[in-house]
Amino acid sequence: MSHISPAAPDHREPRDEDRVKNTSDDTGDALDPDVPPVLLPTEVPQVVLEEIFEKVWTYTAPFFVVDAERPVYSGTATCVAAKGKDYLLTAAHVWRRVRGDRFALALDADRPLIPIYSDLVEATLFEPAGPVELGPDLALIRLPDVDSAKIRRVKAFYNLDRRRPEPGEHARYDEGLWGIIGAPAEMASFGETEALFKPRLFFSIVLLAERRGDFDYVELGFDHEGRSDLPRSYGGLSGSGLWQASIARSDSGAVSWTGEVRLEGVAYFQKFTSANQGMVHCHGRASIYQQALMRAVDKNRSAGGT
Repeated sequence: MSHISPAAPDHREPRDEDRVKNTSDDTGDALDPDVPPVLLPTEVPQVVLEEIFEKVWTYTAPFFVVDAERPVYSGTATCVAAKGKDYLLTAAHVWRRVRGDRFALALDADRPLIPIYSDLVEATLFEPAGPVELGPDLALIRLPDVDSAKIRRVKAFYNLDRRRPEPGEHARYDEGLWGIIGAPAEMASFGETEALFKPRLFFSIVLLAERRGDFDYVELGFDHEGRSDLPRSYGGLSGSGLWQASIARSDSGAVSWTGEVRLEGVAYFQKFTSANQGMVHCHGRASIYQQALMRAVDKNRSAGGT
């Protein structure tokens, strides 16, 4: 069974059961048992893991609803850009928690929250008709220019146009490192205008990739046995980006990172399958590009945008 590890993993020898073998076939719906094992985070130098975290964190913002003037931690969002517009990519249920006229983002641990009026954004939502874990659970929220300008002073927006997959191109789940980023709610504290949290990048291995209807889904495994450094729950990471870092190991055994990360999905649900083990359900890249982005662009075009 694979395990989710933070950006500062321990350096135990990897167990045989950690070496889950994964890939997607031409349909993006299957796992191939005959490919080489993925590279585990315990096999990557700490300095490289920290560099990956810093890269991914530049696109990431904890999301708060504002309830009776007090912000309440709701989940995580990824700052993305497409067709000249700026958006927040998250889970639909994170957005549905907004009840008042505002929500807020935390751009960094030592900065005041940035409030955004909810009636000035345009939300494109995909919500489940049945059990929540089956999805879809996805939201793409278009930001007003004045708010995105404030965010850009601190954060970067991941350009979806530049990284759109080619037709027929599928994610390679057997390559690089895979993980989700955020600040577990149980490890954070929040005041009226500021948040004290410690964001972490949790690496894991893809256990399953499949397509159901118009959406694709990716499941990350976690194993908490003997891992007191991991949170009891990943609450607070709903809406977090699913990232792939281009890590490779040479024939000599040296590990290198290209400096690139790819946004490959959105986390939306966690499920324990035993006392210590379970899965984090995510949407995959097709859900972002072929569903959320296409509908948001169509809505913008219908409203008279470019």
